[in-house]
Amino acid sequence: MRHLECFLAVGEERHFGRAAERLGMEQPPLSQRIRRLEKELGAELFDRGGGQVQLTPAGHVLMREAPELLRAHQRMRTLVRRAAETDPANPPRPWSSIY
Repeated sequence: MRHLECFLAVGEERHFGRAAERLGMEQPPLSQRIRRLEKELGAELFDRGGGQVQLTPAGHVLMREAPELLRAHQRMRTLVRRAAETDPANPPRPWSSIY
């Protein structure tokens, strides 16, 4: 999920240096994360030519989808954490308020 957060920062900033600063990290590790994400997805997400960073068509698709994926991931983490805090003798049921 961190790769998606990095992608969104670069996509919003349209600049690796500013995105790295915003994320509190150095630019080379940020670039490496983006490259790994691109390799994993099998598509280039940014056109890095001409001194500007532009989204590719695949990057535009991910910019639309990534926020929802991150929200779903956060929701899952919250639900799992809540479930872990419940009494093992009384586990949550699908109809309970934990969901």
